[in-house]
Amino acid sequence: MSKNCPECGSSRVVEDDLYSQKQWVCEDCGSVVSEGLLTTTLSEESHSRAVPFFTSTAAFKKPCRNLVSGFSRLRALCRIFRLSSSMEDASANLFERAYNHPNFLHISLSKKQILAGCCMFHICRQNSWPVFMGTIGYLLDADNYQMGTIYQELTKSLNLQTTQVCITRMLESFCYDFKLAPDEVEEVFSVAQQRLVDQTSALLELAADTWILTGRRPFPLFLAAVYVAWQSLNPLARMKYSLMKFCKIAKAPEQLWCKSKDTINKRLNELLEVLCKLGRELPWVRPTDIQMNTVTTLVEDILKHRKALLILAVKHYEKQLEETQTSQYSESELSDSKSTVQTQCKSPPDEEDEGCELPPDHWGKRHLFLPPCVRSQKRQKINEAPLEVTGDEDISDSEIESYIRSEEEIKLFAKARKKICKY
Repeated sequence: MSKNCPECGSSRVVEDDLYSQKQWVCEDCGSVVSEGLLTTTLSEESHSRAVPFFTSTAAFKKPCRNLVSGFSRLRALCRIFRLSSSMEDASANLFERAYNHPNFLHISLSKKQILAGCCMFHICRQNSWPVFMGTIGYLLDADNYQMGTIYQELTKSLNLQTTQVCITRMLESFCYDFKLAPDEVEEVFSVAQQRLVDQTSALLELAADTWILTGRRPFPLFLAAVYVAWQSLNPLARMKYSLMKFCKIAKAPEQLWCKSKDTINKRLNELLEVLCKLGRELPWVRPTDIQMNTVTTLVEDILKHRKALLILAVKHYEKQLEETQTSQYSESELSDSKSTVQTQCKSPPDEEDEGCELPPDHWGKRHLFLPPCVRSQKRQKINEAPLEVTGDEDISDSEIESYIRSEEEIKLFAKARKKICKY
């Protein structure tokens, strides 16, 4: 061992007895030179930095129970949909970001589980997976409206960009929920999956051209189109089966048709009405023979000549309007009707008040196919007068007497009360 101090270079190094341990110490700078140092040297102290006590002794923060349950529910959903590990990790990271956001800190546990489903739904949409929000809501036992509001809040809070999935891909995944393969149902009900998808997509294109699909939820119209397509592929044998019977035959999931039967029937009637309007334009068919319960026999012909039939239907409708206007109204009656309409409606026809009658030459009556917001008239708002009851009103003597019971009524009431108490 050298006799010089490594800190200051002095040779005045002496042996110092510190209790039971002997150490070599420099007399000039006081640093310990021997091995097994118990204290830091001067150079180590100059390069060190102070560490707060709470950082040196802090432990890892445990995640809360709601976050753990949300993660477990998210992992279960990812396994049900068979997502890849990368998509599962992305969903978990997005859920952790959303969970720690101030907008989602103080919501209930059920809403946090819905938030986990919304995160998985967003990742599926980013990867072009045709997953429906209604399917996730059914697995979470959540309302579609509540799930939609949470998803909108998620996209606004984290500035997420939503991507739209092609409707044909969504339709393919929707059609695979129906068990109509030859080995699953009888031969009368069976149909090739791709053929059903092609026929349904053609009906959806027709629905888009006639404004049925505009601004509507896709689920009810999808189911109505699948039902009509299934009937049209073998109409003579399948026309007698109703929509609910078809869902039971195809073993469709209950979330597709149980909760929205009325909406599905409305979309089905709208689709059949359009098919009837176009079927009456076929030259080899009598218009009087076409009805809603038999129009499925002409679906293939209607879809084959769809564009030509749309043009013919619009032209014939315009001709009928012209004939009715010329036969029913003269020029003087038209001027009188216009003046009465102007007195009734102060606003122009396109900006009329609710409940105001439209003029006969309104643009909405000149078209055969219109969006739902134009076809269906808005309900008139009824402003009920507020009840002016303060509780200080005078009560007449006759009204007070009607509330006072007679002795016979009191006895009957007591007897009835005793009989009720016995049971």
